[in-house]
Parts: sequence; C-alpha cells; structure tokens
Amino acid sequence: MKTRSRNPVYVFVFVSALAAAFCSKTIAEPLASWNDAGAKQAIVSFIKKTTEPTSDTFVPAEQRFAVFDNDGTLWTEKPMYIHAYGIFSEIKRQIEADETLTKREPWKSVAEKDASYFEQLYSNSEYESLASQLFAAPFGGMSAETYASWAKDFTANFKHPELGVGIEGLIYQPMLELIRYLEANEFLVYIITADEGAFLRVVAEDLYGIPPERVFGTSVREEFVIENGEPQFVRTYHVDHLNNWDGKPRLIKKVIGRTPIFAAGNSNGDQQMLQNTALGGGMSILVHHTDADREFAYDKHTDKVMPLASQEGWVVVDMAKDWNKIRADGSE
Repeated sequence: MKTRSRNPVYVFVFVSALAAAFCSKTIAEPLASWNDAGAKQAIVSFIKKTTEPTSDTFVPAEQRFAVFDNDGTLWTEKPMYIHAYGIFSEIKRQIEADETLTKREPWKSVAEKDASYFEQLYSNSEYESLASQLFAAPFGGMSAETYASWAKDFTANFKHPELGVGIEGLIYQPMLELIRYLEANEFLVYIITADEGAFLRVVAEDLYGIPPERVFGTSVREEFVIENGEPQFVRTYHVDHLNNWDGKPRLIKKVIGRTPIFAAGNSNGDQQMLQNTALGGGMSILVHHTDADREFAYDKHTDKVMPLASQEGWVVVDMAKDWNKIRADGSE
C-alpha cells in the first residue's frame, strides 16, 4: 500500500496550534492560589513583558534567571528555622552520648538552655563565628555523605511543634506555583538561601522541583581526603561562606555569572539580593508575613527592606490579602 506523506505545512500549523493552546492555558490561569490583586497582576505583567518577543523589554530565554530565598520565602521560618530544630536536636543527642561536651560551646549553652552566648556573638557582629558554631561545630569531622543522610532523616521525620505538620505542610503553595510559572516561561530558577546549602540541597528537588545543582547557601569548609581508596569530603568546624546580606549577590555572581531578572525574599538578609535584581531592571518581590490566622504575622528583620520596597519599586506580597491558600498540603 502506498503511504500518503504528510503535508509539512499542515504539520507545522497543527503543532503550532497545539503549542499555542497549551501556552494559552498555562498563561491564562497562572498562580491559582494568588488572589487577582496587585501582586499577581504585576508578576503576570512582568513575565509577559520579558517573554513576549515583540516587547521592548524582551529577555532571551538564556538570560532568564530567577533567585529565591528559602526560609520565610518558600517555607515557614517561625518560631525557629527548620534547620535550627535539627541542629539543636543533634546537639542534644551528642550531649546524651558524651556529657563532657557540655564544658565547651555550643553544647554548653544548649545544655544550659542559655541563648546569651549566641546573642552576644550576633550583637558583636561575629556572624561567621555564630554560623560556625551552629552549622559547622556539631557536624565537624562528619563526611558530606553522612551529613546528607542525617539531613534526609531529620527532614523525613520532622513535625512542626506549633503547626503539627511535616516538611511538606510548611511549603507555600503560591510560591510553588510561582516557580512553575517561571519555569513554564523558560526561567531557570535557583534557591539562594542564608541557611546551609548542603542541608536544603538534599530535599529541594522533592519539595520544590529544584535540582541540587541549583541550590546554594551558607557553606561549611570541607577537606578532600582519600580513605581506603575512596574519595571523600569531610566537614570542618568552620564556615566557608556566610550567605546573607551582601553575601547573596556575591554568591549569585559567582555561581550564575549574570544578574537575575527575578528575585524573591522576605527579610533584611535578602536586601542586597533584591536590590541587585531591582536596580538592574528586573522584578524583586518581598513576601510580607501578615497572616496570623493561617501562618504567622511578624515584621522582625524587615525594617530595612520594607522602605526599600517602596523606594525601588519592589512588589510586596501581603500573605493575608494576596494568597487565597498558603500551605501546599492544604491543611490551613
């Protein structure tokens, strides 16, 4: 039997129509958990202006980078950072195994339930020392592989003490939708967290769909060793890079090499990252925690970024007003 060849013009038109139908559906109803208010409208407008080839502000796909903070931006950070719960639980476990640890910091302060040591380091701007005591010291000498196993085990079993949900229930559904919306428009999304990158990296792909090679944060110095013919990275007792404040844009420049055109944060620690994008002509959004009923309401550590949002044209996301749903598991 003679096979009838396909008309190439017909095939092109058909495929184009399918693509258009898919894209129109994706763009027509973006950000379903966002109320149809100013923040959503501003985001949709920005995405359209930067991805429409005929736009004066069109940005080629290979230059569409977006960066997100994590704590307080992608998941709940109150009353304490999730990683901090893990750190303190590990310190307590170590004390139970070896009480002599209580003669030195940070084990001494944790055993005595006295935060003054940590508060003094913070007050004296000894930020790297503080980070080293929390991120590095309790896990010093541990292999990177063992640390990753610890992080996976902790996050798999963690339950928020006030909300009573696991890690999945602490994710902000509107921000997940924002990540997917950006990706649908050919943005490459990175997480740039003040928390330790190695901690978040082991769960980010499952939680956010962001692969580990696009998750960066505070880092602990590691040593490369070979034991029994096997290469290993062993954690030291010192922080290598503190990824907060101006550390964020410095790290972004180092790992991405371009200024992102979209950035999202929630606190003073994100100030320079948000300024880097906004003053570079991109969009910066600031997640404002205003919903005490469904999550937490607070303004601590926002005294610098809130005025800048108005001065530099950032979009402030009011959680109570802009989001019709907060948690990804729908438990609120």
